[in-house]
Amino acid sequence: MKIKKIGQAAMLMALLNLAACAAPSETAESAASSSETGITLEESEIDEASQLQYFTYDAMKDGFTSSRSNVLTPTFYIYAGQKTEEEAEELLAEIGLLPDVQQWAGQAYVINPLDKEGYQAEDAEAFIKLLAKAPVKNVKVIALDEGATFANNYLAKKSYPIAGMMLYGGDVEADSTSTTPVPVYLSNAGEAVTDFYTSANAAEEQLEEDDLAIYQNQDNEFQQVVVNAEEKTVQEAYAYAWEHVFSKNYRMHNELTEFYMADVSKYTEPYPFVGVPDFEELGITYNQMIAEPVNGEGAYNWYEYIPEATMEQDEKTVPLIVTLHGFANDPRLQGDASGLTELAVEENLIVVSPEWQDKEVNFGGVEGLGEEGVLNLIEDLKEKYPQIDPSRIYLTGLSAGGSKATLMGVKYPGVFAAVAAVSAPGVDKQELTAIAETYAGPEVPYLYICGDHDNFQMIPVDGSGQFGTPGIFQNDPNVDMFPFIQAYQKINKLEAAPQYDMSSNEFYGVALDNQEWTTLGEKQMLTGTLSNQSGVMMKLAAVKDLAHWNYKPEAAFIWDFFQDYQRNTENGELIINSPEE
Repeated sequence: MKIKKIGQAAMLMALLNLAACAAPSETAESAASSSETGITLEESEIDEASQLQYFTYDAMKDGFTSSRSNVLTPTFYIYAGQKTEEEAEELLAEIGLLPDVQQWAGQAYVINPLDKEGYQAEDAEAFIKLLAKAPVKNVKVIALDEGATFANNYLAKKSYPIAGMMLYGGDVEADSTSTTPVPVYLSNAGEAVTDFYTSANAAEEQLEEDDLAIYQNQDNEFQQVVVNAEEKTVQEAYAYAWEHVFSKNYRMHNELTEFYMADVSKYTEPYPFVGVPDFEELGITYNQMIAEPVNGEGAYNWYEYIPEATMEQDEKTVPLIVTLHGFANDPRLQGDASGLTELAVEENLIVVSPEWQDKEVNFGGVEGLGEEGVLNLIEDLKEKYPQIDPSRIYLTGLSAGGSKATLMGVKYPGVFAAVAAVSAPGVDKQELTAIAETYAGPEVPYLYICGDHDNFQMIPVDGSGQFGTPGIFQNDPNVDMFPFIQAYQKINKLEAAPQYDMSSNEFYGVALDNQEWTTLGEKQMLTGTLSNQSGVMMKLAAVKDLAHWNYKPEAAFIWDFFQDYQRNTENGELIINSPEE
């Protein structure tokens, strides 16, 4: 099977930007490696944009890999005064962060001040310019003593993309204030510093744990200030900071544009906090199936997220959600960033994310399962996990994965009880439209979700969107997704709209039942439905201020749609579940 592609230029642009997430810094490698740490630091040339000079350790270059997707990969920026290469190596050893950097295949920068007299306001500007060299995902700051004073007085006011800070010592100027929230661990810091950050995070003291006072925002658990009043070594402080702050969340901009296209110097409102799923804490068994056979043949990759409680359930009682990643994305993104793994624990589900795309275009350059392989994998999973209920198997996907899910739901309606597509361009619309013309199979419930700031401009469906890449709708025939709506109307025995009418719905161009503005997480969403006489539903949702990416609250919204439907495994007919009273 050859995967059809969204317009080459547009998709290549997105792919290159996403690949830049893992791109190493432009550095000149130093000759010697540290006898104390066993690592090699790279000394930068003077960075043209920021004018900074720094030393970098890159765990990926050192041969380390992460078991998780790289949106979770931390990059540490360390401010501790003027350092030589040897002193920078000693500092990394003193802090004790290398095991975490290596486990997550991350990077650590030891940043010298622009002026050898010390850090000033210009260094905070230079920090933003340095970040602008690559997409911002999981930025961490460690600042010690004079570096902590700099962070308090200058960097805190530019902390909008920072996922977490560890501040050791340091002071803050009198009457200094900040309204930018940032998670912080404070050690050996004064009361004025604590007050500064609790104010910025609108945090109140919640509890004491060990030697820690923890201040937390009532509405956002990640807006927290963790304070240790006891004298601690830098290494002890870092261990606390990792446990309570650094490991909890990342931070990226997916509001007005995609994080991999967002210039951090231009998008300066506080970036949303996104939780890092801790599988052990959640009680999830995470199975990385690498180069494994499917249906007894081949060598394929897929990732299983199995709640521990699921293994104790009776046979044929647990729903399965198969999620398909976006074009050339890491399949692990769907487990890490979609919210489906957290949902799996709450709702007792099994979630599986396969590498479905062709080898020529997929993330790892490995054999892709394709449509037939995904179906065979489902059969293998039913044998491996007899708890799976074959009548409740659901398919979803992001972007190109959402387009493929849209197609597969109709090609294999006896397998999937319902389908949901997230930010899906119309890549597979020609094949889907052809099937719909003569379709005689069972009904297929369909949910489509898209953000109004999606780069590919799927909504509004007439191409009139003001956001995203200018002209992409007009120049790329694969973007238009309105044929998805028309095809599913025919498949579900609804009158198909001959053309969109934007006066009926400002995003989808069709008149919807139950149309209303509601909330999805912290965002506004316009939803509506189309239902046939049997009650089979199509649901369309447009989310305000959301770009082309996963948004975790979508997971519960998708499940709320899925759970209304089952598939009769004897004849393939759809079963509509009555809402619980």
